Amino acid sequence: MSRLCLSTALLVLLGTLVAGTPEGENSNKNDGLRPAFCLQPPYTGPCRAMFTRYFYNAVSGLCQTFTYGGCRRKPNNFRSEKECISTCGGRNRDQVTTVQSGDGSGLDAAESSGYRGDSKERQAIGFSRRLLGVRKGKKH
Repeated sequence: MSRLCLSTALLVLLGTLVAGTPEGENSNKNDGLRPAFCLQPPYTGPCRAMFTRYFYNAVSGLCQTFTYGGCRRKPNNFRSEKECISTCGGRNRDQVTTVQSGDGSGLDAAESSGYRGDSKERQAIGFSRRLLGVRKGKKH
C-alpha cells in the first residue's frame, strides 16, 4: 500500500512540474527581469473608445503609446510611461540615442519598431523595419 501511495505522490509531483504554474499577470517571468506579459503585443480590445495608453515593446525595448478601446484590458497596458517602465523595465524616449552613419553624408540609420492594428482580427501584429537614408529635419 505504501508503495502505491509513494508512486501516486511521485506521479502527481511530476505532473505538477510538467504543467508549470497557471498563467496570470505575474505568474511567469520570462528571463527573471520582467513579467512574461511584457512580451505580449498591445491589445486594443473590441470596444471603440480611444484612450492613449503605454505598452512595453519587446522589439525596441521602449515603452510606447497605442490606442486602447476601453474594454478587455490585457496586462501590457499602462496609464503612464512611468508605470510601464517601472513594471517592464523599458527605456523612455529620452534614453534613445541617434546613430550617425559615420560617412559624412549626414544620413542617419534608425530602427523603427511598432505595432499595426489588424482591424479584422482586432489584434496587434508586431513589426520592425530598418530605415536608411533619413536626413535630420527632413521628411521623406
